[in-house]
Formats: sequence, structure tokens, C-alpha cells
Amino acid sequence: MSSITLMIPALNEEKRIGNTLENVLKVIPAGDDRRVQILVIDDGSTDGTAKIVADYARHHQEITLLRHDGNRGLGQALRTALAHATGEKFLIVPGDNDMPAATLSDLIRHAHSADMVMCFFPDRQFRGRGRRILSALFGFIYAACFDVHVQYINGPCVYPVARLRELELFSSRFSIVAEINVKLLRQGVSFIEIPGHRQVGLEGSSSFSLRNLREVTAVFLRLFYEIHLRNPQLYQKRPVRVRCELTDPDSGTAAPGGCTPKG
Repeated sequence: MSSITLMIPALNEEKRIGNTLENVLKVIPAGDDRRVQILVIDDGSTDGTAKIVADYARHHQEITLLRHDGNRGLGQALRTALAHATGEKFLIVPGDNDMPAATLSDLIRHAHSADMVMCFFPDRQFRGRGRRILSALFGFIYAACFDVHVQYINGPCVYPVARLRELELFSSRFSIVAEINVKLLRQGVSFIEIPGHRQVGLEGSSSFSLRNLREVTAVFLRLFYEIHLRNPQLYQKRPVRVRCELTDPDSGTAAPGGCTPKG
């Protein structure tokens, strides 16, 4: 029986965390043979986030609330979740309800189609021009420097828990996603990419700031050092792209064909 752990990091998300949990619960059909664990990491919230999650946990046994006594960042939230994860697979779900139920459902449904199930967003027109340019530049730099040619190096991804626990990770904030993706891909895992969508029009959902830019730069430089200078023998393999027939966007039914590895 397959299983998956969903980690939901949340910092002062009392306005959105309820909708996030409703979306997650919506895509877990009753009687499904998948075992789903939902870990909400309250990363030092000072509002009513923890109380809302605790209320949900009382009515849904698959939900567990884990609290940090202060804001430690996404990196530490991930480490906390991994220490409690019981699933074979692992997915980070934004606590601000940024991921629609349909995208979450697709990621869970394809969770075992490859080692990594990566998600990218074709609807980039909803972002500002500056964000689109920065995102494109970020992706180009990572592809050129690490030879990982994927649609979105920072996108949501389903990971194998065992492989995650083997990684030596140093990032403390959002750049931990890019660090994980580069390190796993350079270790020769299999992966698929599926299209997804973001929720749009969410108040305060922008992630760009000078602090984030400094963190992105520092993480990139250290990652470059680790991949090419410190441990090149550990990260010299090429990933295996798996091509899958995904859900037909018009009919909403599963397209035939299954998954085929492509070296």
C-alpha cells in the first residue's frame, strides 16, 4: 500500500490555512488505498493559525500539528516534518492556499510514477513582468550551471522520503526547494514534469524581497561549491526523464499510455 506525507508550512496564515486544509481533504477520497499523513508545521505564528489547525486535527486523524517556538524558516520546517513523516513520498503544500485542489490532486495521483514528480506553471502571465523576468533568469542560471533542464526548478515536487533523508541540506528558507531538486537530479533519479496552476489574487502572496534575493544568491554559491568542487563524485549522474500520459485537460479523464522512462 502506497503512502504520502503532505507537509504544510504555515506562518500567520489564519486567513488561509482553513481553505488550504479543506483543499487537501477534498482530494483525499474516502476509502482511498493511499495512506495520507498531513503535517502542519506552525513556524512561530502569533495569530490564530495553530488554533484553527488544532480544531481540524480534532476531527481528522490524518492531520497533525507541529509547532516551532519562533520563525525558523522553511528549511527547519522541512527537517521537522521529515523527522515525523511516515509516508513513502513527501510533498510540500503551501499554507497560504497557493496550490489549487486540482494541481494537488494531480501531484498525489502521479506520486509513484517516478522518483520525483515535478510541477510547473504554464499560466505565468498572472505574475508581474519583473517576477517573470527574475524567474526566467533564475531558471536559466540553474540550468546552465548545474545541467538540470526542467521547467521550474523551484516548483512543487513529490519526493521519495528515503532519498530526502539521505541529503545533507544547508538551506534555511525557500531556496531549500532548489537545493533539493538539484541534488536529487544530479544523483540520477527518475522524474516527470506535470503542468499545474496557482491560485491568483491572493492578498500578500508575493515571495519577492531583498532578504529572499540575498538568500537565493548565497544558496546558489554554496550549491555550486558542493556540486562542482566539494562532492563532484556524488553529483555526477544524469536524471532519467519519465514521459507520462497525463489527464486530458478537456475531458478531465485519465489519458491512456502510462509512463515510459527516457534516458
